[in-house]
Amino acid sequence: MLRADVIEAIEFPELSARYKVYSVPKIVINESVQFEGAYPEKLFVDKVIEAVK
Repeated sequence: MLRADVIEAIEFPELSARYKVYSVPKIVINESVQFEGAYPEKLFVDKVIEAVK
C-alpha cells in the first residue's frame, strides 16, 4: 500500500521545521529518505526502493 500526504509548508510551520523544509517539493519517505526538487521518475522510484529496504 502506498500513502501520500501533501502538506502546505506555510500552514504547518512545526512540520516544516521538523523536516527542515527549505524548498519545495520536499519528499520524505518513511522518515528515512528525504530529498528536495522534482526528480525524474526513475530516480524517484530508486529513492522509494531505498526507503523500504
